[in-house]
Amino acid sequence: MNFKEVKLDIENLKKIKKIDSTFYKNEELTLDWYLERYNSNHSAIILENDKDEYVGYLVSVPVTKELYDAIKNGILLNDIYINPQHFLNESNYNYLVSILILNEYRNKGYGKKILEFYLEKNINNKCCALVITDDGFRLCNKKMNLVKILNKQTAVFVKE
Repeated sequence: MNFKEVKLDIENLKKIKKIDSTFYKNEELTLDWYLERYNSNHSAIILENDKDEYVGYLVSVPVTKELYDAIKNGILLNDIYINPQHFLNESNYNYLVSILILNEYRNKGYGKKILEFYLEKNINNKCCALVITDDGFRLCNKKMNLVKILNKQTAVFVKE
């Protein structure tokens, strides 16, 4: 198993979408949706198995301070409808969009390692995350600061 950083070009977005389809059951998450949100200046940290297959990823993008504050303050509960104009090519504010590991690779410490790798790489940037799963909550609770619990399914974490 290894990590690598890749650009969010169409081929990598297709692989990420395939992983997402194992977890998210939202028909709105089409390839066009991914292409409208991300561009080739954005990147992901990929977890690959020994066959060089993508089995997990972390996507975080630079965002406007306005979006960062909206997430941090609990104004935004669902990021599916974020205006892509809030996603920048560079910023000191980052939104950790998603960490997802395929089921058969979970509970082996890969989520923790990929998050640690990301946080070390972005040590001088502020980062926020909307967390929607118990696994995500436990993971972020170890490495980031809990800002608030918004409801039974959603919490906000930051690393500043």
